[in-house]
Amino acid sequence: MLCPYCSREMEKGLIQSPHEIAWLKGEKKRMFGRAGLYGDSVVLSELNFVKGSAVIAYLCRSCQKVIIDYADARSDCSARHVSADD
Repeated sequence: MLCPYCSREMEKGLIQSPHEIAWLKGEKKRMFGRAGLYGDSVVLSELNFVKGSAVIAYLCRSCQKVIIDYADARSDCSARHVSADD
């Protein structure tokens, strides 16, 4: 994948967490509860008690950006077995 900011090749990998991975609107950190409790949140990877949470992401070391294509259901590694090499 080419970086949309600098057009250099990006590296495919994972962002992992022992918790749900979500995007929350605004800059206020939420300490408790699942993302679904907050309006306008987007759950990127559901919590899996056995595997934790992981989402496929692309890293650009040149401009230090990370891209997650959450429109692609295959990006949520916790939903099913997905290899980072797929």
